[in-house]
Amino acid sequence: MLVRQVGRWSHFYSYHFNLIPKYPVKSILKNYTTIANDELPYTKIHTPVMLSEVLTHLAPEPGKIYCDLTFGDGGYTKAILDSCDCKVVAVDQDPTAYEKALQLAATPDYKGRLFPLLSKFGQIDSAVKKNFDWSFPCFDGMVMDIGVSSGQIETASRGFSYKLDGPLDMRMCSRGKDAPSSSSEEFTFEDEARLMRKSISAYELVNFYSREQIADIIYKYGGDRLSRKIAAAIVDARQKAPIETTGELAAIVQKTCPQPRWQRGDDDMLRNSAARTFQALRIYINDELAELESALRSSEYLLRPQGRLVVVSFHSLEDRIAKNFLYHCAGKRSTQEAETNQFSLKRAANREFRKATRNNYDADVLLKQPSGQVLHKHSVVPSFELKSKSVVQASKEETAVNSRSRSAKLRVGQRTMAEPLSPFGPLDL
Repeated sequence: MLVRQVGRWSHFYSYHFNLIPKYPVKSILKNYTTIANDELPYTKIHTPVMLSEVLTHLAPEPGKIYCDLTFGDGGYTKAILDSCDCKVVAVDQDPTAYEKALQLAATPDYKGRLFPLLSKFGQIDSAVKKNFDWSFPCFDGMVMDIGVSSGQIETASRGFSYKLDGPLDMRMCSRGKDAPSSSSEEFTFEDEARLMRKSISAYELVNFYSREQIADIIYKYGGDRLSRKIAAAIVDARQKAPIETTGELAAIVQKTCPQPRWQRGDDDMLRNSAARTFQALRIYINDELAELESALRSSEYLLRPQGRLVVVSFHSLEDRIAKNFLYHCAGKRSTQEAETNQFSLKRAANREFRKATRNNYDADVLLKQPSGQVLHKHSVVPSFELKSKSVVQASKEETAVNSRSRSAKLRVGQRTMAEPLSPFGPLDL
């Protein structure tokens, strides 16, 4: 199959490969001389979270094709390629990460086995259609690490961090301070221009959105109960002068809400009061939750039977989406049922019971339950099988070495032979 040539790096991966291995699986298993991390063609910044757990659940096999939906610094991709003689399609909307993937694909150890794509991970189905002449399903495993990478946070010009002063950007598809103008001729890659045209920056959000819109975003995606107070402070500050840097925004939030000392379990780490605001703006700007739903929807159609889906998330909203999707597809619980507030149902039932008792009604009181689609375990043929009894979290040894793994949650599902259940709607094939 011919991979489409895009941009100045096209000569790195304009090669052919076959989907079906020419030799039996056992005959292509061999010992590899792989690149050490200190010999990579780029500077490695990000440390992959729960790498051993991801490999254990993904279980790569020789001759098969896998998809890393969030390449980043290539931690998962490199580990999958090093484990056996397989192929990996690496996706990332960050042009910097895409360039790293192209450099890695050009090395002798990975040439003909690694295929980078510049795309949002939620658009993986259209990216595969555009760049490969493949029919669905085409992958034997998919892995995604949701959220922002260490490289993006630690680069001040990208505008993600409240600790580093830089321009307000937060777009994952942007190069930040060094981003070219809207003219497509100035972009390195054709797809980079397309992604940038459809994006907004944190500067535009902070300086032009209404107070109510900013407050809703901070509350919905950051869970900050002081969202309206923060939004009012932002609007007051921008009336004096535009808010242009992350340092200015962080100072406004910190002045409005004094820094708390949050404790999470046995973690007594001091956290900045601007953390939730920056997280909320980043999630909204990159439409991360909708992208996750779209990627999960695609996985039902892209994964072959017995293919595994591994999702690593760092935020409760992301984990809830992944959990509800896998539970729905496993026939455990529908997404509609999961969205029902069980606490509210219990309160309503108790309120009706006390009312009936007070008025001497018959003990046999019929309590009305909210109508809606309920998915019972035996009413559907599951499209996924849950491969972990509960959510998998990072070990204490890993959190001691990599503090950013403390909130990571891993969920795994294995594709069955059944038709897609499409809890987020069908894929437009």
